Amino acid sequence: MRPVPADAATSTPSPDASRESVPTSRQASLDQAARLRDDRQWLAALAIYERLLAHRPADDDAYRLRTLTLADLGAADRAWQLYRDRPQAFSPEQRERLETDRLARLIVWGGLYAEDEATRLDEMRLAERLMGDYLASLAPEQRESALRPRLDRIIVLNTLEKHEQAVTEYRALLADGVQVPPYVLAKAGDSLLATQHPEDAIVALEQAVAAMPDEFDPQILLAYAYLEAEDHDRALALLRKLADANDPWPRAAGARLGHQNWRRFEADTNHAMMLSYGNRTAQAQQALEALAAIAPNNAGLQSRLGSVFIQRGWPERALQRQRIATTLDPRSIEARIGATEALLALDRVDQARPLHDELLRQFPANTHVQRLDRYWDAHLGWRGRAWAAAGRSDAEDGNVAASPLGNRDGEYGVYVESPLLGDRWRLTAQARDGWADFQGERVHGRYYGAGALYAHDRLSMEAQVLRPDDRYLDDTAVGLSAGWRFGDTLSASVAAFHADPEASLQARRSGIGADSWQASLAWTPSDLGQLGVRFKQWDYDDGNRRDEFGAYGQRRVFARPHLLIDVLGDAYASRGSRDDAPYFNPGRDRAVNAGVRIDHVAWRRYARHLRQRLEVTAGPYWQEGHGSAWVPRASYRHEWKFGVGQVLDYGISWSRPVYDGQREERLALDIEYRWGE
Repeated sequence: MRPVPADAATSTPSPDASRESVPTSRQASLDQAARLRDDRQWLAALAIYERLLAHRPADDDAYRLRTLTLADLGAADRAWQLYRDRPQAFSPEQRERLETDRLARLIVWGGLYAEDEATRLDEMRLAERLMGDYLASLAPEQRESALRPRLDRIIVLNTLEKHEQAVTEYRALLADGVQVPPYVLAKAGDSLLATQHPEDAIVALEQAVAAMPDEFDPQILLAYAYLEAEDHDRALALLRKLADANDPWPRAAGARLGHQNWRRFEADTNHAMMLSYGNRTAQAQQALEALAAIAPNNAGLQSRLGSVFIQRGWPERALQRQRIATTLDPRSIEARIGATEALLALDRVDQARPLHDELLRQFPANTHVQRLDRYWDAHLGWRGRAWAAAGRSDAEDGNVAASPLGNRDGEYGVYVESPLLGDRWRLTAQARDGWADFQGERVHGRYYGAGALYAHDRLSMEAQVLRPDDRYLDDTAVGLSAGWRFGDTLSASVAAFHADPEASLQARRSGIGADSWQASLAWTPSDLGQLGVRFKQWDYDDGNRRDEFGAYGQRRVFARPHLLIDVLGDAYASRGSRDDAPYFNPGRDRAVNAGVRIDHVAWRRYARHLRQRLEVTAGPYWQEGHGSAWVPRASYRHEWKFGVGQVLDYGISWSRPVYDGQREERLALDIEYRWGE
């Protein structure tokens, strides 16, 4: 039905209609009005009813037909008001139609862009309340047969982001054998996605798209349903098909504006975002930057580009884009969420907090805001890890193992960080015990301690105090470290430890401890690679000074939604100042390794997943006085993620190292549980 202005009831018929002969009898007038209504000449019929009512205001037939004609014109609210003034003039079926028409009109108004953010859902909340009142007014048998309000209620609940209720209503309709119309299927599919039921959403949305092939939004939703069901190829194919079916924005030389094709724009931007969700972030960035060159003033595009930047490891660039998007559209939820995430990544919690709190106040039911809030709680709350490991080193040819790790070794411990204090500080506590067997003697390095962490913007610092609890050393360990982020791609850190707990257990066996200091520099140009260097110096109590230098790098060579392949490389060199230390202390040694890491997602369901990683490296190791030998290494790991900030990681590793020219075989197992973000 065509909508008309609210004052349609007082509209004047056209001059042609007013010249028509007006029958003198009431019945003839009603018959003529009925013919005009059959011909969809609503205004002419309305004029006849108005004249009849002017002559006889109590004429229920004319009153009823005028009201129904207004409903036909789309003036649902005015028709409802007239019906409420004289309900006895209408049949039960007509009353139901007028009530539901008015509720449907309120739903339409509630879906329009609100002038004020604070009142954006007022119309829809009113529709929900009035629909509840209407259903409550019906007898039980009437309520069961009131299909249209039940269908409209799904639209209301979806708009109000009461997705659990919308899904419940939808499933009840299916259980009752109701053939749900396509426009309701689209809304039900959206709520099914919001409640993380992608397979059910696919069923609803495929039906909606089949019945409404020209509707664009249900097809976008269907692509995301495929994505969330981990069918990335199908999602990308659907968006590519949508893009190909719509012309790009043509631009002529010298033209100030192109021909806007928003469907093509939405298909292209969503296709780019899905590439990023499938680990192809460089392709996504390239596609979005090309679109941004055409439409730089589009807030949604700027925000999506910011989301890709943070996936690429560039939080400062991401924040800049999200702030541009917020300037272009201060009401953009997407941009405000993106800015909050970027500020958290930059350790600017004091700036992120008002954004987070305002989003939660304004949009408590929004699924994206709820997801942000879960991440917020995990990021700012308790954090820590608990771990255990055990290894075995066996020398070949029946010799005694010369490994600095002993012929048996292990470690277990727990490290806990308090929730964030003052948006910058955390208190820490830890307990650990590392041990190794040397020729039948088990040496322990057991520590308990506490500390404090500070992180804000570019600077991070940590202080630790650890007391030993074993019979080998009694010197309290004290450590200080600091890190500085120069930008999105470059960071550095320094650290110093008195009585470093990481010092050799072989040295500890002889009552020898060590102080240490280290410095490192890491360059991470993007999510596809990293280079780093590290220098560490040990000052042992026996006068030995040991210098270690290392470099490492990795480069991603293959990226797909469920598979990542990285090429790895590292180099190492060290030297010691004493030749007679009672622990493994080469005068000089060095190593170079290269290999590959294969990271496969075996199963994933939103924030939960199972990943498996295989890493294989090999390279030559050289030790002064003992020559060189190739050392192979391999490890296989599982990572179970149970939700935001809950990860269980375990694995097995194997290697064939060489110490003092003696080949050994090492096998090790480890497990770790981490919580918090």
